[in-house]
Amino acid sequence: MEVPATAMASESREMEDSDQAGGNDSSGSGDVLPQPADRKIVYNSTVRMVLKKTSLEKFEVEIETLIKKHSAYKSNGTFNRNQGENRSGTWVIRVPTEQYAVFLPAVKALGVPEEVQENTKDVTAQYVDLEARIANQKRLEERILSVLDEVKGKISEVLQVEQQLARVRETIERLEGQMRVLKDKVTMATLTVHVREDKDYEPPQALSFGERIGEIWGKSIDALVAFAKNLVLFLVAIFPWLLVIVPPLYFLYRFLRRRITKLSVSTTPPVLVEDDVSD
Repeated sequence: MEVPATAMASESREMEDSDQAGGNDSSGSGDVLPQPADRKIVYNSTVRMVLKKTSLEKFEVEIETLIKKHSAYKSNGTFNRNQGENRSGTWVIRVPTEQYAVFLPAVKALGVPEEVQENTKDVTAQYVDLEARIANQKRLEERILSVLDEVKGKISEVLQVEQQLARVRETIERLEGQMRVLKDKVTMATLTVHVREDKDYEPPQALSFGERIGEIWGKSIDALVAFAKNLVLFLVAIFPWLLVIVPPLYFLYRFLRRRITKLSVSTTPPVLVEDDVSD
């Protein structure tokens, strides 16, 4: 059976067009989106905590225990252990999605949470679309293989069919790579934990009316003190320039004043005084 390579290429393009159309529909080949219980959710959260009653070393031991208990792992970590400063650290933890709801409260219980940001993203449509596109490309691969087994034309036509096969397989590998990344995000939640030591930390509380007046008064005084400091610094900065600029300006003023006085005297007409004639 002889199959022209041009027909094979046309068939390949038709399959790809239908694949793209299915991808734009975001539901694959007529598939419906999964029910809410089967939806694909990506969790990416951040927790900022203060260690008031414990040390950084103790926190590190406790969080490592939690990581092992919940089958998680630490993907990255940064620490500041300088003496004489409030030490701090950052943990980037990947935890199985089914353990996330239990792991997050357990982490927050290790210190005083300052800020918690829980971000979720529904990627169900993207997941179903990738599955459909991969299935379409694999069906196309099977059809090309069947044609390749039956083709008995020229070597050039065989090579063209093999090129189509290589291109389809490359597309499959790319889509499967995207699916692996997406599955990793769906199955493993990401939790970033920032901690710092502060023995004197006091959680912020709502201020009373009197406390608000005191706070505003204090801020006003601080602003006035800052203005006075900036004014002093400005005067100190311009003082050397005044020593250079003021004396020449003073002598110039005196010189111009004398010139103006002389000119006014020279241009003033003399005043005649008549003597009184007495009889």
